[in-house]
Amino acid sequence: MQIIGLIGLIGSGKDTVSEYIAGKYGYKMIGFGDIVREIATSLGRSHGRDDLQRTQRECREKYGEGYFGSLVVEKIRETGWKKVIINGIRIPPDVEVPKKAFGKNMIVLLVDARPEIRFERMKSRKRVGDPQTFEEFRRQENNELKLFNFEGVLKYVEKRIDNNGTLDELHKNIDALVKELEARNKD
Repeated sequence: MQIIGLIGLIGSGKDTVSEYIAGKYGYKMIGFGDIVREIATSLGRSHGRDDLQRTQRECREKYGEGYFGSLVVEKIRETGWKKVIINGIRIPPDVEVPKKAFGKNMIVLLVDARPEIRFERMKSRKRVGDPQTFEEFRRQENNELKLFNFEGVLKYVEKRIDNNGTLDELHKNIDALVKELEARNKD
């Protein structure tokens, strides 16, 4: 079993990395954001950042900090998937719960890119609630850093994927990393 947990600041390229690994290497994807959007939809809420953050906060208050991590573990166990990429880890319990369940079979990767690059990528994806100016972007990022305790999640990072270059460069970085993981799993 190989589980990859992905973290990264907004616009860093987590979805791009997840989709590439899933498409090329056969990993199944589970996104924390997808889970939150499903819950928000069931509550009649929009998929804007404010409603999604509110949904997360309310679920964590009602069911505990590890609620979303537990949902991820449950899904992996129910499906029997052997190669999984968990996208969008935000707070320490989102790492701790699956890490406790899967131990050495889980590695945590940081997708990293400079703020200016991340902002430009966010503008081009045109997602509901994404900032339109760099100042809005920095405010939103600072709010999320506080809300999600990103610093607490960083201590779990085992490898970093640089996403400051071209898509081809990113793919080469990912390919090298996946080959390393697969070799490590054979030992």
